[in-house]
Formats: sequence, structure tokens, C-alpha cells
Amino acid sequence: MKHFLTTVTIMLLALTVNAQDSLVASKTDTVQTLKKRPKVGVVLSGGGAKGFAHIGALKVIEEAGIPIDYIAGTSMGSIVGGLYAVGYDPEMMKKLCTEQDWDKIIKDQIPRKFLPLEKRINERHYILTVPCKKGKLKLKRSFVDGMYVNMLLTRLTLPAYKDRDFDSLPVPFLCIGTDMLSADAIEFNKGSLAQSIRSSMSIPFLFEPVSYDGYLLCDGGLTNNFPVRNVREHGADIIIGVDLEIIKSNPEVLDNSLKVLERLIAVVSQDESNKAREECDILIRPDIGKANIMSFNDFDPIMKCGEEGARAKFPELKRLADSLQALGPFEVERHHTQPIDSITLAGVEVEGVDEYQAGILKSEFGSEFPHTFAVDEIETILIKIYSQGYYSNVWYEVIDRPEGDILILHSKTTTSLTFSLGLHYDNNYGVGALLNMNARTKHFTYNVDLNISDNPYVKARATHRYTKLLSGSAELAAMGIMSNLYSEDGKIVAPYKLQTNYLDMYLQMTPSVTQAFRLGLRADYYIMKDEKYVSDPDMESDDEYRISPKAYFNYFFNNEDQTDFPRKGWNINLQANFLPYNGFYDEDFEHPMFTVQADVRKSFSIGKRHAFRLGGVWAQRLGDTPLNAVDMFLFGGQSKMRYLNNLISFTGLPFQAVYTEFGAYAKTAWQYNFYKNFYAIASCDAGYFKNYLDIYRKNMSSDDIINLLHNLGENSFDTWFMSDNFIIGAGLTLGIKTLFGPIEVQVSKTNKVDKWCLFVNVGFWF
Repeated sequence: MKHFLTTVTIMLLALTVNAQDSLVASKTDTVQTLKKRPKVGVVLSGGGAKGFAHIGALKVIEEAGIPIDYIAGTSMGSIVGGLYAVGYDPEMMKKLCTEQDWDKIIKDQIPRKFLPLEKRINERHYILTVPCKKGKLKLKRSFVDGMYVNMLLTRLTLPAYKDRDFDSLPVPFLCIGTDMLSADAIEFNKGSLAQSIRSSMSIPFLFEPVSYDGYLLCDGGLTNNFPVRNVREHGADIIIGVDLEIIKSNPEVLDNSLKVLERLIAVVSQDESNKAREECDILIRPDIGKANIMSFNDFDPIMKCGEEGARAKFPELKRLADSLQALGPFEVERHHTQPIDSITLAGVEVEGVDEYQAGILKSEFGSEFPHTFAVDEIETILIKIYSQGYYSNVWYEVIDRPEGDILILHSKTTTSLTFSLGLHYDNNYGVGALLNMNARTKHFTYNVDLNISDNPYVKARATHRYTKLLSGSAELAAMGIMSNLYSEDGKIVAPYKLQTNYLDMYLQMTPSVTQAFRLGLRADYYIMKDEKYVSDPDMESDDEYRISPKAYFNYFFNNEDQTDFPRKGWNINLQANFLPYNGFYDEDFEHPMFTVQADVRKSFSIGKRHAFRLGGVWAQRLGDTPLNAVDMFLFGGQSKMRYLNNLISFTGLPFQAVYTEFGAYAKTAWQYNFYKNFYAIASCDAGYFKNYLDIYRKNMSSDDIINLLHNLGENSFDTWFMSDNFIIGAGLTLGIKTLFGPIEVQVSKTNKVDKWCLFVNVGFWF
């Protein structure tokens, strides 16, 4: 009825205008008043990823020839409406959707190339990180900060950065946010367009609430998900609404947490939305099907749903357009804005942090102004800042001032004290729970790890950053690890426990986020506890206590694109150790020696689903003095956790199966991401180990071990690369990526071991 009355009114106005043309000149003013065209407002509801449907609906509204004099939206409707207000047409918005990596944006995934090097060296993921504020542990308010959303919105709204009044945009605009402090709906019609939209679309628990303009803001759908009334108040005479809300649901639909959250947002603002629907002159309600608020990768079919929903209303839209034209012909103005690729800045200012931190952040942009920055360059700087973990709520805006355009960087420092939890299981190390404490001061970082597991350890590290490139660290640790010697049929012949305590002090130079040079001094005090030889139960346990000092140099380079499934990039880890003495069994061994160790791999991407890795390992003792047990190279196992630097994995060998002073092998792996998060890895390692204490010597006594160590002093390549010392192993891994880390099962075998090896991994490495 409302649509019918509106249409009749417009037609009567048109007939009246035609009749007035024949009246006398004294009625001219009345004619001009009647010729004034009614204003049309388009209102877009919230709906998360379902809001892509608004793009399809706008396309049909434009095709019908309807002028859009005002546009408004909430949540995802504010994004589409805001971009349309800037001047992006539906085709451009569709193109922009196609270009985005929505997983990265929604999950705030920092590309690995921007991670600080320390995070690459000590690669780990926690399932939970809790900040400590004023002596109390606080759960995070959201799953992600939303830094990538901030950057995307700022980039796309840059063409209109001078329009601080939204009525000055190519199409006047407003959006709605919800103030968490007062529970009020907040209308935004001026200020930072990007931050206003960001405030409107902050889905509770997913995105961090926005502190802006004196409010603490989250999704506007909680208070006004369909702001028809607001557009009326701004002068719109006719309202076209595109509504994505579920008016009434049923238990079968509410079958997951996302659907429940979506329904919750609809419920709390239902009264306001019901009134808004009644006030619409034309109401478009697309059928989105099974899509939910997080279906961001389904943007194309969702847009088509929006277009289909609007086409069902096309006759009404066309009649409205014809009725408006009947009042007097007019041209419908359409805008075709393009994204801005660069901008010239007269300076940079920083807000939200103290003067010292502001100076650090400002220096990232250089000191020469005016300077033309590519938008990509600005975003790279922001990602580097954010990836350090010291700053949160990072966003920027450009302000037009008399002296030129100024970039304002907004940021807050993160909590200086955090506690984290990691959980992991693999059948090399067993079950483990990692508790981590990280604390920061102006120049120091303190880190404490407590690993409660079958192979426990505690580590405490203090780092002082002297300059941007140079830091110094001291690490104190104690750890215990179970080790075994095996027979060739895979049975344990010599179990023992190694407890090592060490103090490690080093200087580190980091010329870039991909490489580091480290020079250090380390002293190990270790205890080897013989758990009695299975082959000789009458043999008494013989504990060994040793001190092993060393000086070392390490070079580390990593530019791989991912941690668990690298598709491209290099990983290089080179280390050289100087040991002043062996400290082993007699004076013949009390001479200096060196060890060198190299681990290199290269990953190649082959199409979208395949990747190939090729690499090699070289580990060697230099000099005539043999190594003591703790400094020998331990090959075997598949765990990526390396409690000790000389633990080196080898496909098909049991964990720590080979103890040797010389080892070299090539390693290859083919990775196939065959379905969503499921993948398979086929791996093969092949190489040589010389004179090993290993699975191949049955019933070896302690005297046999000592005699073998005496013979290790001969460094002959002729005896090293003998066929008896050649080992090849192959394995197949099936895995799935989960929120809590990879879950993997591998079966593997070598030519030297009769039994198959089974490796199971659950969770992120640490």
C-alpha cells in the first residue's frame, strides 16, 4: 500500500506539472516548486560477508535509471555504501573484491616475510596469549586486531580523504556504530570515513572494538542494523532498502556458532529493523542461501544473489525511475572513481604513544619531506610496525592542511607483560605444554619458557637492543632429554638420559628481517645417566658429568612464505663451533677442535597446489680430536622441535638413532595441498654417516663405545663415503591444518632398519 500511494503521488505531481505549463506567469514560482524532484535514498543492512549482495543490488538499481541522492549502511552495508559514496561503481567494487586475499584480511595474517627475525629463529605458535594488566590476567577482547581491515578501508577511501563532511562526498553518506560504553547507536556523517566504516563493521569478538571520537565502538547492527530512519531525517523522500537480515529462523538453520552470532545481532535490533522495513518504499530481500557472515571467499555467488533479488523488483524500480523522469527530464549522475596508488606527503605525525615511541615510529617513514609514497609502501611500513608485536590498533589517515597533506599514524603500545600457552604432542618428544612469559621495558626484553613434558626444559633469556641492528642476549637453560641406542631390528640396547644446563651469551646483528649474524660464547654442563644396557642387565649405571665450553658463529637466513607448508623461499642455517678441548676420557683428547654444520633448503611453487623442496645437510668435526657425546651430531626422527642444535631429523630413522661426527645428506619433499586444509608430503633423504654409534651394532658394551670413539679421530673421506655408510630413507605424510596447529601422520623406512617408523604430530611446534 505504501509503495502504491508513493507511486500515485509521484504520478499526480507529474500530471500537475504538465497542467501548470499552460497557466499564467503569476504562477511560475509554484511551478518551479512542483518541478523539484523527490530525493532517493538507498539503505543497506548489515550481514557480514552476505553484504556482498549489496553490490549486485546496486548494479540493478543503476540499470533501472534511479538517481541515488543519499546512501547509508550498517556493518558490511557501511562498507559497500561508503565505497559507493566515494564514487566506486558496482563493477569496480566487484573487481576490488576479486583482488583481495580475504583469509589474510579477516585473520590478520602477517606475511612471513615481515616477521621479525627472532620469531623466525624461534618459530612457534601459541593457542592462547593473555595480557597481564595491573597484576591481573585479561582475556583479549577479540580474535584479531583488524589491522588489515584498517589498511584496506583507508586505501579504498583515499580518493575522498579531503571530504571530512560525508555530505560532500560524490554521494552523501552515513553509517551506524554501537557505543559499547553507553549502548547507544552512533551515527557517523563526518570525520575519518575509513575509521567510521571500521567502527560500524566491528563484528563482536572477531574484530577489536574501535576507540574513536570518544566512543568504544563495535558493530552498528547491535543497535540499528537498517538505518532507514536516519536517511529520512537527512532529507530522503523515497527509500530503497536492501535487507539481508533473517526475520525468523528455525533450529535447523542455527547449526553453528556463526549462525548463532548472526541471529543474535538480528535479535537485539529487531524492533528497529521491523520499523525500518515498513518505512521502505521498495524493499529488496535477496535470498543468500547457505552463506553466513564469514563467507568472504564466496563473494561472487553472493553478489549474484543480490543481483537476482533486485531483478525480482526491477519492474517496481523501473516504474519509480520513469515516474521521477516524468517530473522533468534529468541526467542520472554516475561516478567511476579509481583507487589511488600514491600520495605526496608533507610530513608524518604519530598519535597514541609516548614521545619516545612516536619518534621510533616516525623514523620508519624517513626524514625527507615532501615525499611521494606509494600506498603499498605505506602499508609495508605499517605491517612491519605491527609485526613487531609492540603496537596494536594501528591505522592511519591523511589530513589536508595548508602546508600539504599530513599522514597521521594512530597506534597504541601493547601490554608489556603477556603469558602464553602452547600444547604439542609427537612421539619423538611425547606430550608437552609450553608456558611462556614475555616482558618488555624500554630497551630490554625478557622471555621465560617452561616446558612441562616427558622431556622438560626451562629457559630464561634477556635481550638488550643497542641499536636497530645490534642486540645482545644472555640465555640460561636446563633441560632433560631421553635418548636410546638401537639394534638393527629396532630394539633399544642402550637407554640413557641426558640432562644439560647451559649459559649462552651472544651478540646478534640483524641487517634485515630475513637474516642475522650471531657471535657467542656458550658453556654446557651436562649429565649423562646410563639407564643400564638391556643387553647386559648386570652392568652398573655409569653417570658422566662434563663441562663443554665453546665459541660459535651462526648465520641464519629465511625468506620462506610459510612456516608449515613453504611454497617458495630459502632457509639457510650455518654454524661453526670452536671447542677448546674435548673433556672426554684421556689426555689424548685434550686438544682444540672445530665443528661445522649447514642446513639449506629451497622451496619451489608448482601451480596452486603443489610445492617442491630441495635441500641438504652437512655436519662435520674438523681436527684429530673426537667429540664428546653431547657435541656429536644426532640424526633421526621427524620432529621439527630441536632442543639441541645438533639434533637433526632424517626420514625413516628412529629419533636420535645415529650418533656421529660426520654426516651429509640430501633431502627432498613434494607437497600437495589436495583439498582445502588437507595435504600430503612425500619425502626422501639420502646420504652418508661415518663411524656411527647407532642401530647397527648389537650388544655394544661401554668398552666397545670407547674404542669406537678412539677410532673416530681419523678424518678420511675414503672411509666416509663407503657403501656401508650409505643410508636412504623415504616417507609419506598426511596432514591437516587446524586452528590449533597441524595434525600429521607419517610412515617411513630406511634401507638400514628392518621395521617401519611411525611418526605422529599434533599441534604447533615449540
